Amino acid sequence: NTLFDPAADWIDYEAAGCDGPESLRRRLLELLDTVDLTDDVYGFGLRGRIDPGQRPDLAAKILEARGTVREKLRDPRLESLVELFDPDRFNTNASVAENLLFGTPVGETFATENMARNPYVLHILDKTGLTREFLETGIKVAREMIELFADLPPGHDFFEQFSFIGSDELPEYQPMVQKAEKSGPGALTPEERQRIMTLPFKLIPARHRLGLVEEDTQARILEARRLFAAELPDDLKPAVEFFDASRYNRASTIQDNILLGKLAYGTAQAGSTVGKLIGAVIDRLNLREEIIEVGLDAPVGIGGSRLSASQRQKLALARALLKDPDLLVLNQATSWLDGVSQNRVHAKLLAERKGRGIFWVVHRPAMARSFERVLVLRAGQVAEEGTFEELSRDGTAFSAFLAAE
Repeated sequence: NTLFDPAADWIDYEAAGCDGPESLRRRLLELLDTVDLTDDVYGFGLRGRIDPGQRPDLAAKILEARGTVREKLRDPRLESLVELFDPDRFNTNASVAENLLFGTPVGETFATENMARNPYVLHILDKTGLTREFLETGIKVAREMIELFADLPPGHDFFEQFSFIGSDELPEYQPMVQKAEKSGPGALTPEERQRIMTLPFKLIPARHRLGLVEEDTQARILEARRLFAAELPDDLKPAVEFFDASRYNRASTIQDNILLGKLAYGTAQAGSTVGKLIGAVIDRLNLREEIIEVGLDAPVGIGGSRLSASQRQKLALARALLKDPDLLVLNQATSWLDGVSQNRVHAKLLAERKGRGIFWVVHRPAMARSFERVLVLRAGQVAEEGTFEELSRDGTAFSAFLAAE
C-alpha cells in the first residue's frame, strides 16, 4: 500500500551522470559503442517490431526506406537476390502458408502449425479444390522426410536445417504413411490427417526443391489467397496483417517491412549483399540510431539466455560503466570475446575510465601492458608488483606467464 507512484520515472539520472531521458539515451548509445555492442543491438532492432500507431514518424521513414530499397533492387545485378511480395504472384522463396495468407499472422490463429486445423483455412482449401492435393502432398513430404532422415541420430543439425519433422516425431509418421499408402488417405484418423496436412504449409519451393508445388498448384493457391482475403470474417481479421506495399505491417519486423519480400535461396552472398544495401539506405535516411533504440527493447530472456556469451559480457560491461563507479573492478571481463573485439573493447574501456580507477583481473598477461601498475598473485598472495616493463624482465614470474601465453 505504498504512497509512491509505481508508474513514476524511477531512474536515477544523476547517478548515471545524466540530466534526463534524452541525456540517458545519448549515454546508452555511447556505451554500446564502447563495449562493441552497437552492431548487435542494431541487428536486434532490425528484427524488432514497432506499433506504427505509437511511432508514426518511424513507420513513415521505414516505408520510405522500403521504396528506396525496391528502387535499387531494379538493378539487374541485384534483382535476382530478392523475390518481392506481389499480390498477383506466387513467391517461390516463401512458404505455402505465407503465400496463402499473403500476410503475417497475429497471434496463433493462423500460425503455420495451426493452419491445418483452422476451420476457415480448411473451408478455403475445400472451396478451391486443394484439400485432397494438400493431403497427398503431405503424405509425399512425410515419406521423403522418413527416407532422408530416418538413419540420422536425434539432434543432428540436418533436422533443424532441412526437415519439417523433428527427430523425436519422425517414427510417429512412418505408420501414418504406411496406412495411407496401403488403404488410402481416407484411412487416416482426423488427428493423423491434420498432422499430415500441416506439412505442405511448410514447403518453400525454391528451398526444398521437392517438385511438389508445381505451377498449376501455385495458381490454385493464388486463387485461395484471393478467396481467403475476400471472405475473411470480421472476427478473424485481427488475426492476420496482410502485405501491402503502401502500408506498414505492424506484425512484421522492421527488416521485413523494409524488404517486403524474401531472399532468394541458393544465391551466393544474397544475405550479406542485401544487408549492406539495407544498411546504406538506413544510414542515408539517418535511421540507424532509431533502429538501435528499438533493439534496446529486445527481450534477452532469463539471465540473458537469448544472448551469446560474448553479448552477455558486453552487456554486463555497459551496465557497470553506466553506474560510473569510482573504482571499476573487472574479472576476466572480455574472456568470451574474439581477439579483435577484445583489443577494441580494452582500448575503449581504458579511454572511458581515464582519470578514474580501474582494477582488471586479466585473462591474458599481455593485456597488462596498458596498465600503470601490475600485480602478480600466487596462492592468493601478491608475489610481484611493478610496471609492465619492470615485470617483463627475465627471471620474473610474470615473464614466465608472458612466455607461456
